Amino acid sequence: MLEQTVTIGDLVLDCGETLPAVEQRVTIYGQPAKDGTNVVFVAHALTGSSRVADWWPGIVGDGAPFDANRWCIVGINALGGCYGSTGPTSLASDGLPYGERFPRLSVADLVRAATRALDAIGIDRVAFAIGASLGGMQALQLALDAPRRVGTAVMIGAHDHQSAMAIALNSVQRDALAIDPVRGLRLARKIAMLSYKSDDLLRARHDRRPDRRGQPRFDVEGYLEYQADLIENRMDPATYAALTHAMDSFDVRDLYSPRDGPSPKLIFVGITSDWLFRARDVKEAARRFALRGFSARYLELNSEHGHDAFLAEPHALRALLEPLTI
Repeated sequence: MLEQTVTIGDLVLDCGETLPAVEQRVTIYGQPAKDGTNVVFVAHALTGSSRVADWWPGIVGDGAPFDANRWCIVGINALGGCYGSTGPTSLASDGLPYGERFPRLSVADLVRAATRALDAIGIDRVAFAIGASLGGMQALQLALDAPRRVGTAVMIGAHDHQSAMAIALNSVQRDALAIDPVRGLRLARKIAMLSYKSDDLLRARHDRRPDRRGQPRFDVEGYLEYQADLIENRMDPATYAALTHAMDSFDVRDLYSPRDGPSPKLIFVGITSDWLFRARDVKEAARRFALRGFSARYLELNSEHGHDAFLAEPHALRALLEPLTI
């Protein structure tokens, strides 16, 4: 594994502002082929990092579909992140952290920064761009913005726009952050976790059982407290707000058609119990792109884990992905 911080220069954002001297944190597993035929760009979801093998071990790692003995896997901490890339925790020109002053981002901004980082490390083309949730949005945006440098884009639990329900849920989470950064982050995570899981899963795991740690609460309340503890210790509240804003900006419906020359294959993966990015909406996105002339198809991950299935069901997801990598 090789980690490095890459400086990509000033970056003009879709909001009209310019970020100076932008840095991108890059993690590389394996050795890239000169023609890029073995390079996989893995884009992370809302709270992820460039260390993709840490949070996606069933998909990236020894014996996984993307094994560094065969593939070169590149992770980049998203612009606006808090794990090494320029974001709200970075210092502005006045020597103080940007914090809430950090400019509004779009998914296209994240991809523009990632593309420059790939250029900086000498990678002109990737065989796969893959991600889930916000990561899936980035994979699709990259395939549409730079079709000649992507072989196949795989979008898991993501489609071609942010839905009204997802925007509303993100808005409520940011309202919580505005009231109190730390307690608000905890509450935002609890709201998010409810949108990531299915009712069937919560019933099976928790139902109305008392807290397993003996606290005077229901077990499901203890689960949410545990998730809040985890996020408080590893996530910056302003980063959380910046990246949810970026997700809300995403809408590539009817904006793109195949260009002259080869265009990437698009693989959309829906999750049966996902009500945040509904499987039928993911399937419809694949249909829209196919009707516009793209090589686009739909796969389905059968799981009760809801949106989080891309993390919680690595073996089932692996069964879908392995045929694509042969």
